[in-house]
Amino acid sequence: MHHWMITEMEKLRVSDQLKAEELCAKKASFYLNQSRDPAVQALLQQCVEKGQRHISALSGLLQEAGLSNIARH
Repeated sequence: MHHWMITEMEKLRVSDQLKAEELCAKKASFYLNQSRDPAVQALLQQCVEKGQRHISALSGLLQEAGLSNIARH
């Protein structure tokens, strides 16, 4: 596996963004479960899915830099 260098500032920024994306996806999921309107549910489902894609991408960046799971500690 190839690791690339990431500065401390970049690590903090990516970690902060990962936490923000996780919170956003969690909130969208909560509201999705509360909603009864199909149009609102569809929009919130898209938000959850997009958030999960962002979480995967950010986690991948940290993993490639050899910093896997840094945001979850």
